[in-house]
Amino acid sequence: MLLQHLSLREFRNFAAGDLDFGARFTVLHGPNGVGKTNILEALYLVATLRSFRSADLGPLVRHGAAEARVEVSGHDRQLDLGTRLAVHLARTARQTRRLAIADGKTVRSGPDFYGRLRAILFTPEDLGVLRGSPTGRRQFLDRALFARDRAHIADIADYDKLLRSRNRVLRGEDAGIARGQQDGLLDAYDAGLAAAGARIWVRRERLLTDLRGAFAEAFAQIHGRHLGVTLEYLSKLAGEPGVAAADPQARLADALRGARRHDLVRGTTTVGPHRDDFEVRLDGQDAGAFASQGQARALILAFKIAELQDARARAGEAPVLLLDDVSSELDPQRSAQLFEALLREAGQCVLTTTAPHFIGLPAGADCRYIEVDKGHIKLGGDSGP
Repeated sequence: MLLQHLSLREFRNFAAGDLDFGARFTVLHGPNGVGKTNILEALYLVATLRSFRSADLGPLVRHGAAEARVEVSGHDRQLDLGTRLAVHLARTARQTRRLAIADGKTVRSGPDFYGRLRAILFTPEDLGVLRGSPTGRRQFLDRALFARDRAHIADIADYDKLLRSRNRVLRGEDAGIARGQQDGLLDAYDAGLAAAGARIWVRRERLLTDLRGAFAEAFAQIHGRHLGVTLEYLSKLAGEPGVAAADPQARLADALRGARRHDLVRGTTTVGPHRDDFEVRLDGQDAGAFASQGQARALILAFKIAELQDARARAGEAPVLLLDDVSSELDPQRSAQLFEALLREAGQCVLTTTAPHFIGLPAGADCRYIEVDKGHIKLGGDSGP
């Protein structure tokens, strides 16, 4: 989908806002805290029906408002037709409901809406993924898979829901359940977790396998060829790193049954893809522990470039790339290398920066500079550096 226009109503700190996208690059500039990242979040919401900053959709509705709406219009290049996608949020005291709309028609099923706008996201927080928690690394992989396989979003949602339910039973939070009923419920939850969890596990493994070669090449182009890099998925269920089980669903089902007594004592589910991780090794050393700050940044940038290449090869066109303030985290040389790679690999790119000179691309039809100021998209603020 080629993005043409974005409309925001009561979203985050925007009472109302509209902007037209550049054919390739749209640079949102302004001081920190004015709402630039909120615009990227709005686009990500339309792509995935979720936020990359909060599991709760309530904060996306502007303070004091009950409803919010994000709408993007553009051109579906596969169908050669104009299209409009919208997400409506309605907040109550108890929950926030979302409604997905495609070309004026409500789409009831999330999987039927996913993939209409395909987006790859890169945030400053990603630069700390290698040194961060396994939870952050799992989320990093899953965001990559959201753009690659629209079924993954639904499987993650189903798995998380089943996991919460299983944990409630393990902790005895559902009053009035007899022991026999408890075992029956756990059997049912284990079956559901094994089915969804196996698909999550296999996709994550396959993603890293598919990206491995392009990742190593992109890192060599950014940082030089004097250091070798490897990329492996780590699952206790698989045994050796990078070796998936012959029957992952059966393997996971057996593991859940085998851990049940221990899980009842702990009050939580101790096996499954929610406990998995991935590892990057730099010259045989764990990059999270031994890579310099510059090397860690180059590794994550290389992963994103590999992700872009894979997405373009699979779909015939690159997804929209959402870059949040990445240029300010890089030295001038790394920033120049990044944008050289983007010019080669990216389709449309929407990025934020505190100052236009960090970007250095000439303004024109291909690149629009738009100023954001305290919840306002400033008309006429599209002059370049």
